[in-house]
Amino acid sequence: MGVRERKEREREQRRQDILASARQAFEKYGIQHASMDKIAEEAELAKGTLYLYYKNRDELLMALIAEDLVGLIERLEKVTTSKDAPDKKLVKAVSTFHTYSSENAFLYQVMTQMDMRHLMCPQDCGPSESVTQFTQLNDRMMQIMIGLIQEGVDKGLYQLEHPVQYVVLQLLFALKGTMVILRNGMVPPEWAKVDPGKILNDTVKLFIRGLKCPLPTSN
Repeated sequence: MGVRERKEREREQRRQDILASARQAFEKYGIQHASMDKIAEEAELAKGTLYLYYKNRDELLMALIAEDLVGLIERLEKVTTSKDAPDKKLVKAVSTFHTYSSENAFLYQVMTQMDMRHLMCPQDCGPSESVTQFTQLNDRMMQIMIGLIQEGVDKGLYQLEHPVQYVVLQLLFALKGTMVILRNGMVPPEWAKVDPGKILNDTVKLFIRGLKCPLPTSN
């Protein structure tokens, strides 16, 4: 191994170590309160060294989100290649998302608390490498969802009143709303013992039932 190659490998390892420490800091202090100082302390690095790899906290956030999307997409792609019927695949995709986010406190916080527009549109400069990577991965995830709905249309299972992309947005809005309501405890006290996984599954099943309904005929 040459000197240049070794330095590149060491730099990449340091970057991965910083990401791991940043994840710990965000989970420990919360997304809103994990400063670059606290991240540097968690990584046992001088803050100046941290800035050599990531110019601000938001760039670190986007890098972590992108990292998580890679793992989520890998699981979702396994769902798409299964031999299940399209409606079963859609339910399984939502279950996969719930399981993955439940295993990852950081991703769940991002999905239910963060305003992504601020992270996607930095004021001081153009999009960073982390933002570009996130955009590409997010587009890939949307294409997976579009493919799952389109497969149901192609097989005559769904009858849509709107374009597939719009239907996917409707589903995502319904699921995101469910997650935010559960996250913020916006349910009556007597309903407190709610299983989030079951609620999400029932939500997508209700959505699928609507997709299967015959379209109204015009007079």
